[in-house]
Amino acid sequence: MSRSFHFVSGLSAIALAALAACSPSGSDEADTAEEPAVVETGTGAEDTSPESSAEYRSRDELLAEFDEALEQAQATNGEGSPAIWTMSDEDTTVHIFGTVHLMRPDLEWRTDEFTEKFNEADILVLELDMVSDEGQQAVARDFLSRGFYGDGRTLSNELPAPVLAAFESALAGLSLPVSAFDPMEPWMAAVNLSVLQLQSDGFDPNAGIEQILIADAKAAGKEFAFLETAADQAAIFDELPEDTQAAYLYETSITLGDTSRTLDQVVDEWRDGDVEGLGVLVANPDTGGGDGIYDALFVERNENWVPQIEDYLDDVDGTVFVAVGAGHLAGPDSVITLLRDKGYEIEGP
Repeated sequence: MSRSFHFVSGLSAIALAALAACSPSGSDEADTAEEPAVVETGTGAEDTSPESSAEYRSRDELLAEFDEALEQAQATNGEGSPAIWTMSDEDTTVHIFGTVHLMRPDLEWRTDEFTEKFNEADILVLELDMVSDEGQQAVARDFLSRGFYGDGRTLSNELPAPVLAAFESALAGLSLPVSAFDPMEPWMAAVNLSVLQLQSDGFDPNAGIEQILIADAKAAGKEFAFLETAADQAAIFDELPEDTQAAYLYETSITLGDTSRTLDQVVDEWRDGDVEGLGVLVANPDTGGGDGIYDALFVERNENWVPQIEDYLDDVDGTVFVAVGAGHLAGPDSVITLLRDKGYEIEGP
């Protein structure tokens, strides 16, 4: 299940919220679109899906991988609350906090430590701009547009037969036809599929940590800053090879019923402050999804963010609160590890 979950973990909250807003669930298109022809194999029915020599892992293999990682994660413990790290110099304090982009709305996670450190901050730093009108427009322009073909191709015609069959089976449980997703590239369809399932199981992008922090920061009159652009993030997904995207959609489809169980376990590790366990589940190079996915989603972005965080120590007189996906603060290539390797003294796990 690693490839599927790495993709969802790598998306920012604004991307997930935007994807949820554009998903086919309940749309007129989904209600009125023709049902696509079901691809059958071994029955004499015509199969017009592209041929593929790729070998796809079975659901049992993917779940066994996740269960092994889960066992390792549950063998470690945190301090019982979401982890916060702090680095400082003579005139600047930087707090670093991991977020979860989709949450169950009734989940209690705030602590006195979090409240104190967040309240004292002058600036809230997020992955990308999910605050301004310009930021929202950038998502529509640079992110969502990259997830659609726009050249006459359709998803159902581009997918290898095993992927299309798995996708159709997953959509049957959501009462949606493949044709509702036909304009989308495979990675966009997979993320939409995951978000739809998570929403149906009670998760909400609007209950994600970033959305809560933004509302609180606005009310307190804090400044905002951002580590990357929508174009930066969109390119990660859009430039993945087509066979990688197809494999991602396949794995998402066959493990769809386990998506919420996976995220619940990640949230449990996050709430406990078990950084080691979180790294095993989310930011694990040994189960990174292959094809450079781990490097693209975590390593390269972490390396890009570290110099910017360093700059806050030099350029800001006051307190900065950095909030990024919790997976970026766990594992061997985390932002925290990179900063410590550069010699910074950082309080926290």
